[in-house]
Amino acid sequence: MIITYFKGMLMGIADLVPGVSGGTIALITGIYQRLINAIAAVNLANLKLVLSGNFKKAWQQIDGWFLLAVFIGIISAIFLFAGLIKYLLASHAVLTWSFFFGLILVSALLLIKQNHPSHWANSIFLVIGVALGYVLSTQNLGALPAGHIGIFLAGCIAICAMILPGISGSLILILLGKYVTLVSAVEAREWSTLLLFALGCLVGLLIFSRLLKWLLARHYKATMFTLAGLMLGTLFRVWPWHVAAIKISPLNHPEPQLALSLLLMVLAGVLVWLLFKLDQKK
Repeated sequence: MIITYFKGMLMGIADLVPGVSGGTIALITGIYQRLINAIAAVNLANLKLVLSGNFKKAWQQIDGWFLLAVFIGIISAIFLFAGLIKYLLASHAVLTWSFFFGLILVSALLLIKQNHPSHWANSIFLVIGVALGYVLSTQNLGALPAGHIGIFLAGCIAICAMILPGISGSLILILLGKYVTLVSAVEAREWSTLLLFALGCLVGLLIFSRLLKWLLARHYKATMFTLAGLMLGTLFRVWPWHVAAIKISPLNHPEPQLALSLLLMVLAGVLVWLLFKLDQKK
């Protein structure tokens, strides 16, 4: 439970960073498929068990203690680290993005290696994932309506990205025009806004998790290659060196911090590799 809680915290920290996905962390730490299956188990059949008083069986069906540990970890990380992540991105942007760049790159490469293509079609899914990841992480999706409806819809859409490796929920919120509103709501403890967003997340999660569970059960390798492609496609977004949102070479950057940036990329890659190894042994 404690280890699962800390994995949830890592997911929450990742979801705070535009360009990084909590789903990527779930995949790296070996809890992704269990998480999708547990969320998808929240259905009418288990609701009937609850209404009939069979709480214990319903709790077991949805892997309740696991879900509770993950979600408490995510929520506590969001409240504890929202200010820190905001500071790091503002004051140490190059180094912060370098770490996450290494994290995502090595994660995608290890995922491809772990699921070596047994059919040529899997390579096509990889290319499709790269293209989709690039489009979703660079194109403006258009602003949502103002007020309560916009916050609810933002939750429905962003949660789908948050549980997809490679697609950042925070980035989707930026593209929808709601990121600043929600980060400010977290810092100011605006509970009505946060609860409405959470309700939207719950609705989106219950719908989207069923699709993901079906894909993982019937088309596992194709899904994994698409997810790896999504991660590679978002690398353009997390490129550490940019000036006024324009990506440039580190040699042209006023403060490239190249040696330290490369060191952080390598450290992130080693961390991912160790987590993959631990997951394989388990």
